[in-house]
Amino acid sequence: MKILVVEDDMVARAGIKRILSSADIPLDILLAENGKEGVDYFLDSQNLDVDFVLLDLNMPVMNGFEFLEAIRKNNLLKDLPVVVHSTSGNPQDLKRCRELGISGYFVKHIDYSIFKGNLTTIINYWNESKQKKPYAIMPH
Repeated sequence: MKILVVEDDMVARAGIKRILSSADIPLDILLAENGKEGVDYFLDSQNLDVDFVLLDLNMPVMNGFEFLEAIRKNNLLKDLPVVVHSTSGNPQDLKRCRELGISGYFVKHIDYSIFKGNLTTIINYWNESKQKKPYAIMPH
């Protein structure tokens, strides 16, 4: 399974990569430091096989909402599974994310073991899901 992690915080990226690397399933982990890097990843014709996106909301350059708006405009990416992980427990953020077609949302927990458990559960779900399909590039 190929996962694109869109996260600006270097410590969070390292923790996520450590958690995902310890999974019992083979994962190809790609990292983007902001939403623009995430969107740009899909512009390359070689990058058609992402199964899942783990997305932070609060990032410089292009935030998570803008990332979602950009990929959802493309019919080929409108159903790409995206799970938001954020420090925000604001119900308005969750509502907006749902309107933009997220597949899940969880608040980053300060307890590493809880965060790891949440992330592992989500990854296992999407790995076993029959909803995976190939996606195509976004038009320039």
